[in-house]
Amino acid sequence: MNVALRVLRVELLQLVRDKRVLFSAIVLPALLYPGLFWLMAKLESRGEAVMAERELSVLVAFDELDDEVRGDFVERFETKGPSTLLQVDATPLAEADEGEPRRLAARALMGLDEALQGSDEADETLEPHDLLVIAETANGPEGQRHTAFTLWYDVTRDDSREARSRAREVVMELESDEVQLRRERLLGGDPARALLAEPEDLATAEESSGAALGKWFPFIAILVLISGGAYAVLAVFAGERESGTLETLLLQPVAERSIATGKFLAVFAAGMATLAVNLASLLICISTGLAGEEIFGGAGPIGIGRLSALTLELPACALLSAVLCLACGGARTFREGQMLVFPVTLLVVVPTAIVLRPDASLTAIWALVPFAGSALALRDGLEGDLVPSLGALMVASHLGYTWLALARVGRILDAEKVLGGDSKADAHLREASARHAVRWSFAAVMFMYLVAGTVQRWNLQVGMWFTFWAFLPAFALAVATLAPRRPGERPRLHEALGLRLPHPAHVLGALLLVPALAAGARMLLEWQMEVLPIPGGAADLELGGLGIPGGVFGLVFFLCISPGIMEELLFRGALLESMKRDWRWPRIIGWQALFFGLIHLSVYRLAPTAILGALLAALALRTRSVVPAILVHIAYNGLTVLGERAAHDPDAANEWLTVHVLQTDWLAHAPWAAIPGLALLALVRRSGD
Repeated sequence: MNVALRVLRVELLQLVRDKRVLFSAIVLPALLYPGLFWLMAKLESRGEAVMAERELSVLVAFDELDDEVRGDFVERFETKGPSTLLQVDATPLAEADEGEPRRLAARALMGLDEALQGSDEADETLEPHDLLVIAETANGPEGQRHTAFTLWYDVTRDDSREARSRAREVVMELESDEVQLRRERLLGGDPARALLAEPEDLATAEESSGAALGKWFPFIAILVLISGGAYAVLAVFAGERESGTLETLLLQPVAERSIATGKFLAVFAAGMATLAVNLASLLICISTGLAGEEIFGGAGPIGIGRLSALTLELPACALLSAVLCLACGGARTFREGQMLVFPVTLLVVVPTAIVLRPDASLTAIWALVPFAGSALALRDGLEGDLVPSLGALMVASHLGYTWLALARVGRILDAEKVLGGDSKADAHLREASARHAVRWSFAAVMFMYLVAGTVQRWNLQVGMWFTFWAFLPAFALAVATLAPRRPGERPRLHEALGLRLPHPAHVLGALLLVPALAAGARMLLEWQMEVLPIPGGAADLELGGLGIPGGVFGLVFFLCISPGIMEELLFRGALLESMKRDWRWPRIIGWQALFFGLIHLSVYRLAPTAILGALLAALALRTRSVVPAILVHIAYNGLTVLGERAAHDPDAANEWLTVHVLQTDWLAHAPWAAIPGLALLALVRRSGD
């Protein structure tokens, strides 16, 4: 620990020497908050005042309007701001045909110069009017007539838009008064209002402030911490590599984990200093009312007791600092490190977004999810609803993740110490191949979120074709082709994709596991429904592939064959083969489970798909081929999808496949086939095993 503290002291002294960077990274953002909030409020109030002071010219055609309503409209419109209302004859407009002729007639009445150009009646001194209001009353019994107000305006002119807004407000006020009057006169009240709901908020101002701040502070904390932490982590890793001081430090007879801990503490200290200064500025703005209701939903003064809940964000801050060290710890230059900061930001912001969902609450499972658990715990703490045991679980899990990340940073420094340079011949010793796989896995997940998922939402069938037969194979080929290799190593595409002939016994053993996998997935789904229920609409999409064309063939092709081939070629083929060059089985299986779960774009499918990804990775590692994983994936998806279709689709109840296969008694005993399947996989060896 003494070594770590010494490293921390040296790193902090080096960081504070650059006063300009220190000021811009830590102090300047805090100074901008009051100015930003003041400027926003000033611009809004000034804009409203300027528009309210505008003198507007409005033409009205109220020949069919009752005198009382006409008087009310004029009186209320004049209270909205300075204006001049002129009666006009709208007969030319009424006689014009629908469409373009009527639009031109309206522009001519309003005196807009575009309509008058070339006209003999044009008056050069005529000022254009801002609005034309035409009231048309339909025939009906006295007291039950309906009047329609048509507001002609020019959206390109500020005065015209302001006039339209004032007129709409006046018409809505008149309509509300008239509806209430007619109900009282004709029915003695509103008969539809048998049950009234009048909400009364029992929360104190302090509780409301805590709830409002709890939704946004996790994001503010993350972004501010990254702002200060990124500057520090680039300086203590990439900066020292460029200057050569890191190599000198690694030559000292001290443990690499102590060096990693000292650098982590320096990054954490810089990030916390940035967060503390910015938080103080933000709280001052909230307490003084400078940050109004439009920004923080009515946040006001917050008591010291609730502010103590902000300490729940400390484990997430520590974890984020460790993740920054892990991501940028291997960066050779400042530029390379800067390119890694943005992916880290996305990786952290996505789970934090769970705090915006009002139906999500802190549970034992969410407490274990990095950054999502801390965000929910902070929200509950600021609202005063935090369960202490769940808060303790969140703290313990996040500190555990921090320890694991620091251990990994220590191993990176240890590898660099052993290599003592940047020789391309030893690139594989620095886990370049495995890191290549992780980077491409992250890129695949983000591409699925941002591109493929968008295409699927736009058009499901086109999105399926694009995802399975363009995006996934392109990524698989890119990973296999661009994977780092030792000098002189010849690239073999089929081996880089895992396309080797498996042992026939392994294929048979793998297929015998499918009924057990399907049964296990069903039990896992039943348990998950108690912990994290799937909403009704999402359940339809999860179970039935809603909207997929082609009947049974479409389901089998898009949900069984296509993902079974293409997902396996990417994950258990190219990515696993790249990871296998540097890592052992447990680590490969863990990363495969993580990314395979994330790429399916559903929090409700995260656990089942992650477990399936882990099992398929173990199968591919055992058989040394991607082929058994492809067959198992296709069969598993087919049994699951068609089984759900047989159970929930009435049109499939009498089909041969449902009657003779999916609804038979023998299928209930099929999971026991996993026993001989595991035996074949475990006992039958390939040559070279």
